[in-house]
Amino acid sequence: MKQPLLLLFTFLFLLIAPLNAQEIEHKGNIYEVKGSSILLDGYDVTESLTIDDQREIRHKYEAREDEFRAIEKQKRKEEKAEEKEERKAIKEEKKAERKANKNKRFLIF
Repeated sequence: MKQPLLLLFTFLFLLIAPLNAQEIEHKGNIYEVKGSSILLDGYDVTESLTIDDQREIRHKYEAREDEFRAIEKQKRKEEKAEEKEERKAIKEEKKAERKANKNKRFLIF
């Protein structure tokens, strides 16, 4: 029971951590988008960029974020399917065990 919880928390941490800031390459420079700020080498350059550059960087950021979220959604879906299969296997195992125990009771009498 502890292992799935640990796995879940690790997965959530890995999901949330990259959303704080993402690096976007634009015109040979690597910008970091953090909230409403655009950073270059740790310095806020939002005001010094043209409006078109800001839009392009934010558009790339949003596209990457949407792609990232789609990948994570697919991973969660696959994990849920695996967990469902595991629960189903355990349920079948218990059912077979109960059936075997039921047959043993009748053999005793």
